[in-house]
This record gives sequence, C-alpha cells and structure tokens, in this order.
Amino acid sequence: MIYQVYKVLFFVLVLGLFGNCTSKTITKVDKTKKILENGKHLVVEKINKNTSYKGVLTKHIYNSTHQYTYSFTVDRGDVNWDEGAGEPKHILFCNKEVYVHYLKEKYTSITHKDTLGNQVLDSSYFKVEEAFELYVDKRYFFNFFGDEYWVEVTPETYEQKKETCNEYDIPNDNELTVDK
Repeated sequence: MIYQVYKVLFFVLVLGLFGNCTSKTITKVDKTKKILENGKHLVVEKINKNTSYKGVLTKHIYNSTHQYTYSFTVDRGDVNWDEGAGEPKHILFCNKEVYVHYLKEKYTSITHKDTLGNQVLDSSYFKVEEAFELYVDKRYFFNFFGDEYWVEVTPETYEQKKETCNEYDIPNDNELTVDK
C-alpha cells in the first residue's frame, strides 16, 4: 500500500516538473506622429504585447499570444480616442465635429441543435465589423472639469458627413480587415 502511495507521489512530482511553464511578456510601444493637411497634429500609439509560455525543464514553447491596443490624440489632447483592441482607420473633421471610423472584433456565440442527437450545441467566433463614432467634448475651464466621450453613429451618418468634410487616414498595421 505504501509502495502505491510513493508511486503516485512520484508520478505527480514528475508530471508537475514537466508540466510547469514560465511565461514571458514583451511589451512594445509604437508611436506614429503625423501632421494632417488641415494642420492638426495626430499621434497614434499602438501597444503590442507578446506572451510566450515555455516549459521549465523541456524549454518547449507551449503557447504564445499577441495582443494590441490603439489610441490616438489630436493636437495634444484636444481629441482623445482609446478603443482598446479596435483599429482606427479614418478620422473625419467637420467644422467643430470629429468622427472616427475603426474596425473592431465582436465575439459572437451561436446555439444550434444537433439534428441527429437532438442536443443543443454552442459554438462561437470573432467577427470583424466596422464602427463609427462622434466625439463629444463637455470639458470646460481649460479641460480640467467635465467629460469627453465617443458616441456611436450609423454608417449612413458618417457617409453623409464624409461628402462635405475632410477625411484623413490614420496610420495602423492593418491587422483587422472586414470580410465582405
């Protein structure tokens, strides 16, 4: 009996040693600065995080992940955008209004019935979609008080404004594309 316990403990110890992983995260910040044709100063910041999981004894890489976030500012804080994993594509200036067009990944889950077993099955996927937002600035007293935020608008509204306003490309790495 004691021999069996030692065997199990030895097996758990060996499994623990070979199964343990260490993780290493490398963070890289890229800033792109651009003067737009209307004289506005655009600063786009992209933060890349690469994490790899390596076995302690085997030194084998078991998994690696890549995450990124975008943010941008116009004229040193007059307009701020930070949508996280969204990838900005265009910025639109209309008189005193500012719009942004960006791509984002949306998590979609599907529930369906198996026709043979009559079981309910769940599946999910990420879908890239376009998003459009209007910048609302309610700050006052040298921007110390109040709030600023983005409000989602329809693609039709953005297209209407695009006809009479100035649209500029926002530098990005084109990691997201829309499947049409």
